[in-house]
Amino acid sequence: MRIGHITYRQRPEIGGMETYVGMLIQVLAKAGHSQRVYQVSTGVGGDDLRPVRRPPWLPKQIGYSLGLLARIPDLAREDCLIVNNAEHYLSVAWHRRTIVLSHGATWTADASPRRRCIRRCAAEIAFRCAPCYVFNDTFAMRELGLAQPPRTGMFTQVAPGKWFIPNCVDTERFCPGPGIEGLSRIRPILVPRNLTYPRGVDVAINAFAQFAERYPDTSLLIVGDTLYDNRGSIRYRSELMNLITNLQLTGRVFFLGSVAGRDMPDIYRSALMTVIPTRSSEGTSLSALESMACAVATISSNAEGLQDLPTIHYDGNATALFETMLSVFPDRERIGRDQRVAVASTYTLDNWAKAWLHVVESVCG
Repeated sequence: MRIGHITYRQRPEIGGMETYVGMLIQVLAKAGHSQRVYQVSTGVGGDDLRPVRRPPWLPKQIGYSLGLLARIPDLAREDCLIVNNAEHYLSVAWHRRTIVLSHGATWTADASPRRRCIRRCAAEIAFRCAPCYVFNDTFAMRELGLAQPPRTGMFTQVAPGKWFIPNCVDTERFCPGPGIEGLSRIRPILVPRNLTYPRGVDVAINAFAQFAERYPDTSLLIVGDTLYDNRGSIRYRSELMNLITNLQLTGRVFFLGSVAGRDMPDIYRSALMTVIPTRSSEGTSLSALESMACAVATISSNAEGLQDLPTIHYDGNATALFETMLSVFPDRERIGRDQRVAVASTYTLDNWAKAWLHVVESVCG
């Protein structure tokens, strides 16, 4: 079967969404499906990539949606389309076999009320009209009218044409083991987040400022990058640097930048704990799952899709995070082991792959 992936960007892999699509491509390839990725040009090549030209004077998501219209002849030859953002559904709604994938309630992150309204309306239209809608968290379900409690109905069709498939992780690759000696030496608390305001890196820095007074031999390690096509991300990085200076944390907070996926298991294993301080627009965080699979105690906010994960949750601001860090730190090894068991028993690639193959069969079979 011919399958087209509609996604603004899949390569290079700089975040959870790109990684997710890459994993899905591998699963469907093993099942014998032929696939192509329709993304904006990023300078990365590949026989399966079909570049979509985005008018540079338009907002990037709107421009990408319009650019898809020029690809209609190619898209029409696909047997099935997997749309990785509901905002792009209208450009391909004419296709009879579409699967819309939700990576969380993306509309909650926008500061602009108008933009929030547009994103939510796009999600509601796709939810009502697409033949199939796959959620990776229950928060987005509840936002769109499905009364699904957290951590229930995983890997199943919870309503006609509506599936809940949480993010999952390769628990053989992400597993306990020795870390990187030089990195372990700085005793890092890991924050695997790209530098955008919804990801809450400033919350982690403020919490660490208090934590570091109790544990002066620890450091904060931020693994993630500035999104240079996002002016808000560039501005946010500058704000973080000022915050570090003002809190007198220079030399205690380190930015490692973007790290290749193949190196991430060793990064997690080098950490004392992991913190996922998300404010909004979060599904079932792949970073949280990877960390827990490595038996590293993982703390997260209870924002949105994070409620569907077995992290240690905190509710509130940097002070609440600090207090949770203090509580977890002495017992972190046991907590990490327990989280590893929880992830390895449920959030596995085998469960994820089987559910996705059922979805494709339900739409195209």
